[in-house]
Amino acid sequence: MPHGRVARCLIYAGVASALLFASSSAQAGDPAAAREQVKLGYQLAQDGKCEEAIPHFVESLRLDAKAITLINLASCEEKTAKLADALGHWVEARARAQAEGNAAIEGEAEKKAKALEPRLPKLTVALAGASQATDPEVVRDGVVLGAASMGVALPVNPGAHTLVVRAKDREETSQTVTIAEGESKLVQLKLGAPKKASVASGPVAAPATEGGGTSPLVYIGFGTAIAGVAVGAITGVLAFGKASTAKDGCPNVDDCSPAGMDAVNSGRTLGTISTIGFVVGGVGAAVGVYGLVWGKPSSSSSTSVAVSVGPMGGGLRGSF
Repeated sequence: MPHGRVARCLIYAGVASALLFASSSAQAGDPAAAREQVKLGYQLAQDGKCEEAIPHFVESLRLDAKAITLINLASCEEKTAKLADALGHWVEARARAQAEGNAAIEGEAEKKAKALEPRLPKLTVALAGASQATDPEVVRDGVVLGAASMGVALPVNPGAHTLVVRAKDREETSQTVTIAEGESKLVQLKLGAPKKASVASGPVAAPATEGGGTSPLVYIGFGTAIAGVAVGAITGVLAFGKASTAKDGCPNVDDCSPAGMDAVNSGRTLGTISTIGFVVGGVGAAVGVYGLVWGKPSSSSSTSVAVSVGPMGGGLRGSF
């Protein structure tokens, strides 16, 4: 083989080796940090604090997965009633120990897995009344169970489990199921009730009048009513005052002083005005009520009301 080809082959081999080394180094993680996490977790486990030890074992596996870490994690999970998790890690430890050539750990993991299997609860979930059209989804403890998992006894941890059923155009339903160690349980789930047609939410607008806003008759009518009642009340009080003066100035019909006669005439006039004021007030109130109930302002027409009160009478006139 020519020297040039040999040199090129050596260069290619060197590059390939460098790439492989770089790849393996990138996947190696941090073995030193992983060992430290295992030591921390192991010490906590020895002190009976498995709940606190588990996060350290999980972190160690992330940094550098080893069979020794897996069996420590599985042991703590078994002690904290996470039996399904423990079984999975015992099985994984057995496979990794075999790959590492560690027969002692492989044998221990296999023995622990076989002993744990009978203790594992099995939960079977079935969904009644589902069809492809409803596109149902069953969620157990936040994990979606596919169609292949329906009707299958699946291992779970002992304790409470939340089951949620979601489907198109159906109300979401949920229920909690409690299962004991070694127990097998079947749960029949159902679709939720059909969803009610959604109603657009928001403030309900009052019926608008033809010209928009409140009819002018409301303001004119109730304004007139207030003015009429005020005039009637004031003149009524004055009339009572004149009546008192007339009584003193006219003890009888034949004996009446000029001041008494003047009080009599003024009292009669004020009484008439008072009566008219109250009448006008009543008419104004009626106009206001009419405007509230039936009034429809029009942009093409104007509304005006005038009140007249005088010594000989009063009136309410206007155009609508």
